[in-house]
Amino acid sequence: MRVTEKIRFEAPRFRLESLNTRRSKVSEQISSGVRINRPSDDPLGALKVDVLETELKQTKQFERGIKSAYELLYSSDGVLDQGAQTLYRVKELLIQSLTSVRSQEDLDNIAGEVEQLTDHLLTLSNTRTGNSYIFGGYRTDQPPYDANRDFQGDVNAKELELAFGSRVRVTSPGGSAFGDGTANTVDIFDNLEQIALTIRNDDEAGREAELERLELSIEQVISARFEIGSLINRVDAAETVNVFFQERLPAAQSDVRDTDVPSAIAELSLVDTALQATLAVSSRDIGSSSLLDYLG
Repeated sequence: MRVTEKIRFEAPRFRLESLNTRRSKVSEQISSGVRINRPSDDPLGALKVDVLETELKQTKQFERGIKSAYELLYSSDGVLDQGAQTLYRVKELLIQSLTSVRSQEDLDNIAGEVEQLTDHLLTLSNTRTGNSYIFGGYRTDQPPYDANRDFQGDVNAKELELAFGSRVRVTSPGGSAFGDGTANTVDIFDNLEQIALTIRNDDEAGREAELERLELSIEQVISARFEIGSLINRVDAAETVNVFFQERLPAAQSDVRDTDVPSAIAELSLVDTALQATLAVSSRDIGSSSLLDYLG
């Protein structure tokens, strides 16, 4: 076969092969509903789909973190509410000891109740959510307060990333509510121990001094609870952002990955038209039987 004749056969053959390949690809896109069935279909588009998939998985992780944050914060809020109520009861008893109690037996009974309330507060301060103690900062694997009521946690606060670019504290700094053994906080347990002691010893001046200190203890617990409330608001905001991305990312994936069926059908029609035209031109120029024999 001469070169010119070979070119006459090769040109339409390449054209037909290209159109058939394109037709198969468009047909697959229509039947599968997916425009990018393999990376070679659209390398940049495939990369973008992978990035969006990674981000979508990240939002699922954020969702789990948000759930954990709510558990920690609402548990903390409940404990601090009980803690405040416990301290209010101690205040009532202390005032009672200053105003209406006369006998040593009465003082001993009141001191005994204060000691029971102190033990209850210790139990509250060592509350766990799951396997984590919530008032010990990063040291979550051991009780923040030991049997002597001494703080053994650390003064940091746990943080979680709950949305893209958003890290939120999900606990109070360790020791900030009940005392961390430093001058930065009121040592509430020492305060209550001294209250019981001054009541039992009928030390009126000491009781009055401890009453002033008790007011600071109550204020400290209430402030910690207000802080928890503000953190819950931040988690709410992070959840709103995360829900937005959970709804938007699949849509963005679909925009890149999925087939625009009407456009694909229109393209398929154009490819079929081009195939028919190529066959017609080839038949006219070199004869359909010759071309088909060559292609076969």
